[in-house]
Amino acid sequence: MKLSIDQANKLLSQLTAGVTVVADKQHADKNADIEAVFNNISLVVGKAIRPSLEEELKASSDAAFTARYLGALRSAAHRVFNIPRRELEELSVEQLLSKCKGALESRYTQTDAEKQTGLEVTMREYEQQLEQLKAQHEEALKTERAKFVQRDIAARCLGIVEKLPRKGGDLQEQAEMLSYKIQKAYEVRYNEDTRRLELYKEGKPATTENNEPVTDEDFAREWAERAGILVKDNRHISPADVQAGQHGGYTGVLPDNDEHAPGAMNAIEAWAEG
Repeated sequence: MKLSIDQANKLLSQLTAGVTVVADKQHADKNADIEAVFNNISLVVGKAIRPSLEEELKASSDAAFTARYLGALRSAAHRVFNIPRRELEELSVEQLLSKCKGALESRYTQTDAEKQTGLEVTMREYEQQLEQLKAQHEEALKTERAKFVQRDIAARCLGIVEKLPRKGGDLQEQAEMLSYKIQKAYEVRYNEDTRRLELYKEGKPATTENNEPVTDEDFAREWAERAGILVKDNRHISPADVQAGQHGGYTGVLPDNDEHAPGAMNAIEAWAEG
C-alpha cells in the first residue's frame, strides 16, 4: 500500500499531534525524536483498542474464574446447607448463591421436627463417610497383616526343614514347597507366643485319627517322607553328616537294592501328589 505525502500527514495528525511529513531531509528537524513519536503513536493506538481488549479478556477471565472456583463453591454449599449435589450441577455463581440463600432462609421457618430430620440426614451422611474410611483402612490393614503372616509362615517352615534329617537339596526351595503344601491342606495361623504354626480345618483345630492336634512338625515330617527327602534311619550316621545340603550319609543308610528308595523323579512326583 502506497500513501501520498498528504495521506501520511493526515494519518499522523490523527495518531499524534505536532508531526508533519516534509519532502526531503533539508526541511526536516535535525533534532527530531523518532522514538518519542513512536511511543506517542503506541499510546494513541492503545487507548483506541483497549475497550475491545478489555471486553475479550473479561469474558475469558470470568470463564476461568468460574471453572476454578465453582466446584469448590458447590462442595461448600453441599456441606454447609446440605443441598443435594445433583441440584447444584450446572448452576452459575449467581444461581448457586441464590440457592444457598434460599436454603438459609428456609431454616428460619423450619419446625423443630424438620430441623431434627435435617440433622439426622446430615449425621447419616457423615456416618456413611466414616464407614467407608473405616472399611478402606481395615482392608489396607488386612493386606499388611497377611504379608507379615506369610513372612512368619515362611520363616517357620524354613526352621522346620532345616532341622529335619534330609538327604540334601536346596533348603530354601524345600521350605517354600512345605509352606505351599501346608497352606493348601490347612488354614494356617501363626502363634506369636509359641512361634509355631497352628493348623485348622473349617475353623476348627486339625486333629489326627487319635484326636490329637496336628502339629506343623508332624505335617512337615510326613510331607518330607512322601517327597522322598527324609532320612528315616540315621543310627549309623554321624549327626554332622545329616545336615541341609549333605549327601554323604544317605548312601550308608539305604542299600542300593532297596526297592523303595525313591529317585529324583520319584521324589518330585511324590511332592506333587502329596
